[in-house]
Amino acid sequence: MIEVETQAHHANVPPLHLLKAEQLPTSRSAVTGLMNQRTADALRTVLAIPPHESDRRAWAAVDAALACLTPPVASARYTDAERKSVPEDLYEEHDLFFGAVRVTGNPVETFTYTMLESLRSQLGDAIAAGISLSSGERAQLRESFWTTFHGLWRMGVAGTPFESAAQVHTWGTGTELDDTTSDPLTRWRLGHQVFFALIQALIVSVGCLHEYLKDDPDDVDGACRLIEDATVLMIGSGTSMRYAGDFTSTHYTDSVRPAMMPPFINAKFSGLQVRDHRILLKLLNRVKPLLATPAPAVDKSYRQLLDAMSTAYDAHIAVCSRFGGDRESSLRTPGSKVPAAEILERFRTRRIGAATPVCPMAAVR
Repeated sequence: MIEVETQAHHANVPPLHLLKAEQLPTSRSAVTGLMNQRTADALRTVLAIPPHESDRRAWAAVDAALACLTPPVASARYTDAERKSVPEDLYEEHDLFFGAVRVTGNPVETFTYTMLESLRSQLGDAIAAGISLSSGERAQLRESFWTTFHGLWRMGVAGTPFESAAQVHTWGTGTELDDTTSDPLTRWRLGHQVFFALIQALIVSVGCLHEYLKDDPDDVDGACRLIEDATVLMIGSGTSMRYAGDFTSTHYTDSVRPAMMPPFINAKFSGLQVRDHRILLKLLNRVKPLLATPAPAVDKSYRQLLDAMSTAYDAHIAVCSRFGGDRESSLRTPGSKVPAAEILERFRTRRIGAATPVCPMAAVR
């Protein structure tokens, strides 16, 4: 096995600190019970700025919000039980390549830190190096983060003593961000960090949805709100892939793809090594039986979530195809006659089918 630690640690990319997926706050009771004043202050600070504000002002608000929180310091490794619960696939190698550092800490505060840290890196990169995403795609990315912040506030702060005590911390100006030349490998890594953060946000949202459907099935409005949040996050996750691939195909061929191959990394390196994504799929599978006879409003909202899931896969397929994946095999299956994009299309069909409840739901459009 190739030693990749030195290569990954020298990458020009800020780290993203994440909890292991099993430690995320996946219930209302967890969000409420683990909320603290630091997190409430951070949420109030970032929510004080409208999501349509400039990247520079948003970066300043996010930076001020991060300063409210205690930075994670304790690293975490997977236990034997955790490795057995999800098939082993060199998850640490994948994390290391993309600058993801698994940590422990208060689940709500650490998850909030992850979201803010990822957003700050993305905004900083957009300001310094520029991005070519459309205004609509930029709005999708921003909305996905703000949806998470609003959800945490709604479940953990609103109506509690934290709300009245929460304070907006002073923002800087963001003028310390200098223009830089875009580095494709940095953009690739930061885009994947955004994807990882949004997958964790989806795990929290879907976990809370499971609790709603199981413990309070008559709360249709609450369930619909969580499904709508998950839909925004799912769309944002697809947009994060477009952001990750916001450079030329020549840059991908010359610098990005080789960095994900031996001698720099183990063979068959792949996005399939995202352990958190597998946890999300397992959660969706747990939700599915609870939607066998849904209320009409829940049925409609969930069909929209499945549509968004298809859209997210479409975004991934489009990026893959733009970099030659419609003709070449993936790193996962070198030498295969099946193009990488076709494999992703199969995954899309299989996973959306697996997430679709066995009930009189209308077909996914």
